[in-house]
Amino acid sequence: MHPRHDEFSGGHGVRLLECNHRNHAAFMAEVLTANDFQLLAETLPWVYAAYHHQGVHFDYFPAQFEAWTQAIRLTLSEDDAEHLLPVYRWMADIHPATIKAALSHQARRLHVPDRYREEYTYITANLLQGNYPDIIRRCRELLSRGMSYGDILQELFYPAMVDVGARWEDGEISVSMEHQTTAMAYGILSSLYHDLPFPDIHRGHALVSPVSNEFHEMGAWMLATSLELDGWDITLLGGDTPREHLITTAVQQRPRFVALSVTLISNIHEARCTIEYLRQALGHGSTTRILIGGQAFLMAPRLAASVGADALLESCDAAVRWARTLEAETDEPTST
Repeated sequence: MHPRHDEFSGGHGVRLLECNHRNHAAFMAEVLTANDFQLLAETLPWVYAAYHHQGVHFDYFPAQFEAWTQAIRLTLSEDDAEHLLPVYRWMADIHPATIKAALSHQARRLHVPDRYREEYTYITANLLQGNYPDIIRRCRELLSRGMSYGDILQELFYPAMVDVGARWEDGEISVSMEHQTTAMAYGILSSLYHDLPFPDIHRGHALVSPVSNEFHEMGAWMLATSLELDGWDITLLGGDTPREHLITTAVQQRPRFVALSVTLISNIHEARCTIEYLRQALGHGSTTRILIGGQAFLMAPRLAASVGADALLESCDAAVRWARTLEAETDEPTST
């Protein structure tokens, strides 16, 4: 209903701003649950920069803060509201400083070792150009020369997809282009994956899934394939899997471990809730371990300790090494 709504949205209509409000609510829930206002201060410039690069006007943010202020006053008692309103007043007060920080903000990219730099640059450029056949040929050459599939995942495609996401944050490519590039990466990696021999060893069963409201699947998919090629029997659930379905699957299958992927900081609260309910459903004395990983914890590693998991996965390789330390159970059910 705001008179400048169309200007605020940068031509994206209500969908982008509705998405922002959902993410804002989830993110603020995490800030309050973790009592981590430094996280809020660190993240605001990123939020401003990412949305501004999609065409959202900077003036949208103080209007958003005012809308949330009104909603808090209408919804909560005066005493409860007074605990939250200073946070929104603070965000409104530092609006000019946040704009300045956003204009100099640099999207996060991963360091690529010199020995992989040439291949990484080639794959990133050709992904953005849509050059599917040449990437397939190049990767098959790398495999024939002794490079492992795991290294192609971890050292080439993983930083390449982080770079694609950074280009979206910086406004260099559209969200449609980002999704198209991601889909192409899935196709290439799937083709390479099914060319490989599967090991005869059976290490045990594991469940891998993004948390509910998490639509980024690439990290979970990479982890699942890495574990499968190391001899694990994997059930992989898709993006935005309902929490209830994830928990029901874990209770039915009783896997050796459950690995949860979280890309957005706003979904860490969902990870915390999922782990809490998962432990309750599995029952006291369950031997199922719960792991977490993803970009959210790489951006804010201090939050990992608060979600109640048994371990933090920093990479697919680290997860495979950790999984090998577990004793495989011979009476596990087989995934379908």
